[in-house]
Amino acid sequence: MLHECRMTWDDLELLRRIVDAGTLTQAGKVLGVDQTTAARRLARVERQLGVTLFDRIDGRLVATPALAAAIDHLTVMADAARQSEAALRHTKAELDGRVRVSSIGFVLTGVLAPALGAFHAAHPRITLDFVAETRNASFERREADISLRLARPVGDQAIAKRLGAVRFRLYRAGAGATAGRPVVRYDDDLAHVAEMQALDRLRPRALVALRSGRLDVLAEAAVALGAELMLPELVGDGDARFLRASDEEATAERELFLLVHPDRRRTVSVAAVVQWIEATFRERFARPNGGAPPGRGVTSPACRS
Repeated sequence: MLHECRMTWDDLELLRRIVDAGTLTQAGKVLGVDQTTAARRLARVERQLGVTLFDRIDGRLVATPALAAAIDHLTVMADAARQSEAALRHTKAELDGRVRVSSIGFVLTGVLAPALGAFHAAHPRITLDFVAETRNASFERREADISLRLARPVGDQAIAKRLGAVRFRLYRAGAGATAGRPVVRYDDDLAHVAEMQALDRLRPRALVALRSGRLDVLAEAAVALGAELMLPELVGDGDARFLRASDEEATAERELFLLVHPDRRRTVSVAAVVQWIEATFRERFARPNGGAPPGRGVTSPACRS
């Protein structure tokens, strides 16, 4: 019986290679060491175990009964060690990759970009590609690994998860009276979204000074015009240029969904990004005042759903 000792994975692999090759020279070649090094390592293992592991018969090393009784277990352990090493190398390679994240602009600039420090510290070798959508990215054409959308996905070949509800409300640029201010709003093809319907209810007769599909354009125009507009609380409450212009009940909500490419969702790098996005939104939605950090402006380059 083999005595108890501290054997390494390299020791197990050495014994297996000697059994397979029959000589120290051939075993050493497989392991990338010379015959002298292989012999020294074998002698050390036999000394630690207190038993002879190989007999020399007709110029070949043959396992002794002591080793033969344990060789199946040693083979399984060596295979497990090799598979574990391969899995770790594969994981490291995936953690060195690039992950493409698409979303409407304010999600990227107002929520994810400010949280990049923590992600980069944890995963410094993952490169993120942020793509501000003017339309929904296609998973079939592999335009994104991950997408964040303000609408429940329909017919998209992706794994979807609801992250929460983004609340919009009416804001005005600067202090002063509300009456008579113009509004800026989305293009007509976005008139159906909840925040535009809320704007129609709140300001049914207001002069429309500008229409645009870009939220950053609307925000800058509102500042220049002293106008009112609908903003996500995630953005508006953190921008000192804007004040709430409606009461607590005058809001609109849109569901935010995280979509992941089905072929990429188990990739280690993609899974790490998904975990970070989920944690970031949990923290933001848990904040008071709509989850906006103080003093952050509207810089989002697109607002389409």
